[in-house]
Amino acid sequence: MTSEASPGKKQKRAVLSRDLSEFLMEFSIGVHRYAMYPPGHPSLAPAVENIVGRLSTLFIDRRGLAIGVAQDQLVIEGIATDSRHPVLSDLASRLHDHQLGAVGFNKGATAVEIQALLTAIAAESQRGGTPLGLLPPEEFPSWTHVRLYRVGYEQLEMRTEDSEDLVEVDRATALWLGLAQAAMMLEDPLQKPPEAQTVAESINRHGRDDAYDRVIVGYMLQLAEELKGSEGRETERMRRRVSELVKELDDETLERLVTFGGNRRQRDRFLLDANQSLAVDSVMRVLQAAASSNKQTISHSMTRLLKKLATHAEQGQGDMRSQADTALRDNVEALIGGWDLDDPNPDGYTTLLDRMSEASPIFRQPADDEKPLSGPHRLVQMALEVEAFGPTIGQALSDLMTMGETSWILDLLTATGPDNQVAARIRGELASPARFRNILGHGRMDDRALRTLVEDMGEAAIEPLLDVLAESESRAVRRQVFDVLLALGPRVGERVVARLGDSRWFVIRNLLALMTRLPELPTNFDVQPFLDHADHRVRREALPVAMRLPNTRIRTVASALGDSDERIVRVALSQLRGQLPEAVVPTLVNRVVVVETRSDEIRALGARLLRYSRSPLALKALLHLTTAGKNILGRSRLAAASPVSIAALQALAAGWSHDATARVVLDAAAKGKDPELRAAAQVGADVVDDAGLEHLLDADEDGAV
Repeated sequence: MTSEASPGKKQKRAVLSRDLSEFLMEFSIGVHRYAMYPPGHPSLAPAVENIVGRLSTLFIDRRGLAIGVAQDQLVIEGIATDSRHPVLSDLASRLHDHQLGAVGFNKGATAVEIQALLTAIAAESQRGGTPLGLLPPEEFPSWTHVRLYRVGYEQLEMRTEDSEDLVEVDRATALWLGLAQAAMMLEDPLQKPPEAQTVAESINRHGRDDAYDRVIVGYMLQLAEELKGSEGRETERMRRRVSELVKELDDETLERLVTFGGNRRQRDRFLLDANQSLAVDSVMRVLQAAASSNKQTISHSMTRLLKKLATHAEQGQGDMRSQADTALRDNVEALIGGWDLDDPNPDGYTTLLDRMSEASPIFRQPADDEKPLSGPHRLVQMALEVEAFGPTIGQALSDLMTMGETSWILDLLTATGPDNQVAARIRGELASPARFRNILGHGRMDDRALRTLVEDMGEAAIEPLLDVLAESESRAVRRQVFDVLLALGPRVGERVVARLGDSRWFVIRNLLALMTRLPELPTNFDVQPFLDHADHRVRREALPVAMRLPNTRIRTVASALGDSDERIVRVALSQLRGQLPEAVVPTLVNRVVVVETRSDEIRALGARLLRYSRSPLALKALLHLTTAGKNILGRSRLAAASPVSIAALQALAAGWSHDATARVVLDAAAKGKDPELRAAAQVGADVVDDAGLEHLLDADEDGAV
C-alpha cells in the first residue's frame, strides 16, 4: 500500500534498534571514560569489555558495522541519531573534532583494538593535539578489524555561485552534500552540490568496502526518506539529482548497495522510500537490483507490465500519467512485500499479476474523499462483493495484515451483511490462533484491532499472546500484549504458572510482572523459587508477588532486606513505612543500618524506620550511628554530619526523645555547632517521613516488559 504524505505533513523518522542504541551508548561511555581516567584505572577495562560484548551480539547477523559522523549526529545503518541526545551528540562532536568521517568495525574486533581506538579518540583535539584526521598517513591509526576514515561527511552550509557568503541549505541538500563528500572522499568542504554523474563515478570506482558502502547507503536511506514527503522547487531538483545518481550507478554497484549487507529490513525500507520519492525509471532500476541481490526473478510478463506502466507514467497525458504513476508504485510496493521465498513459484507470480490487473487505476482516478487502495484492498473488497474466496484472497489478507491493515479488514467486515459467507470465513481466518500469532509477530496491529480479535477468540487468544510476550523483540509489542493479557483477568494466571519453567530470565520476569498485576493469584503458584533466583531482575519481580501473600509477608520482607540488590532492599523498606514488626528489627539493623558497604541512602532510610521500634537493639543502633567514641571527659562525642547520622538523629528525636540515653545525644547535638545536626535533633515526630524512599523507588524503576 502506498503511503502518500499530504503537503506539510511531517514524516515519522525511523529509530535505532535496541541493540544498536545500546552499542552506541557503551561506545560513548567508553570514550568518555578514556578521556577522564588515566591509563590503568580500574574503570577502563569494563568499558572495553562492554563494547566487545555488544559487538559480538551485533555480529551474530552482520559482517561489519560502520558509523558515519556529522557535526552532532551519528549515522548507523542508515539511521541518524537525535542531535539533542547529550551522550551521542558528545561522541559525534568528539569524532567530528578529530575530522573523522566514519568509524568501521568488522567481525573479530578484539579488546586490544577497541582499547587502542578509545585511547586515540579520547585524545583532545581542541587543546593543542593534532586531530586524527590530519595526521600524516604513516601516523594515522590502523587496525585489522577497526578502521577510521578521514572524510567529513556532512557540510551543512555552502557558498552561492556568485557570492562568498555562507547560506543555509535545506536538509535534503545537506544530505546530498554529505553523500557527495563521503563518496568522493574529499577533505575540503564542498562549495556547491556536485552533479550526480560525478558522485556516481566516484562510487562506481570505489572497491567493495563494507564501511564505505554502509555510509553511502546511510545517506541514500535518509535522502529517500526525506524526499518522499516533501514538495517544492528545491525538493524536485534534489529528487532529479538522486534519481540521476541511481541511473548512473553501474549494475554491480547498485546491487551491492541495495543488498545492505544482508539486512532485509533496511533493504525493504529503502526500496519502499525510493518507490515513493524517485522517478519511475530509477524505481525500476532499484527494483531490478534488489531482485538480483535477493536472488529473485521477476517474470518477463510482470517486467513488461511494470515497464508499460512506467512508460505511461513518464510519457502519458493528463490523468493517464498520474494514474499510471500511482499504479506502478502500488504494485512495486506489493511486489516488495511479497518477496518471502528464495524461489517464488509461478502461482506466486499469478497472484501478483492478478493483483495488478485489479489494482491498476488506469481508467479511473479515485475521488478526493476516497482512501487510496492497493491491490490487496481491492481484492478483499471484491471477494466480499461476489462472495468468493481462494488462495489469492488468502494471500491478500496476509499482505494486509503484514501492512498493519487489520483494523481496515475488521471495519470492512462490520459493514458487510451478517449473511455473507466470505465475511464469516475471513473472521475465522483472523481469529485462528496460528494466524493471530503471526499477525502479532509482525507488530503491525493497533490496539483496537487487537482487542476486537481477542474478544472474538476468548480464551483461545491467551496462548498466542503469551507466545508473543516471550518471543517478540519489540518492547512496544510486548507492552501491547501485556496490557491485553491483563484485561483477560484470572483466566491468564494458570497459563502463566505453566510457563514459569522457562530458562530465560527476561521471560520469567515478564510473567511475574503479569502475575503481580492480576486480580488474584493462582492457588498452585509457589513464589519461593523466584525469590531465590540467581538473577536479581527476576527476584525484583518476584518480591511484589510474594508481598501479596499475607501469611509469609513478614518473612519475605526480612529476607529481602538481606538481598545483595539494593533495589530489592528499597522495595522491602517501602513495606515497613508506618509499621515495623519487632521480628524484622534484627535483620534491619544487622543487614542494612550498620552495614557500611550499603549505600548511604539505604542506610539512612533504614535508620529512619527504627523510630517505630521500641527494641533496645534499635536504640543501640541509632546511638552507634550518632556517636563517635568518647571525649577526654568521658562523654559521648557526636558523629560528623552525614546522611546516615542525620537520619539516625531524626529517628531518635521522633521516636526516642523520652529515653535518657538518647536525650543526652540529642541535647549535645542541639547545643552543638553543626547546623545540620542541630536541626536533626530538634525535629518532631510529625516532621520525619519516608517520602524520600518513594521518590527513590520511582527514580530507580526499571520496569518489566
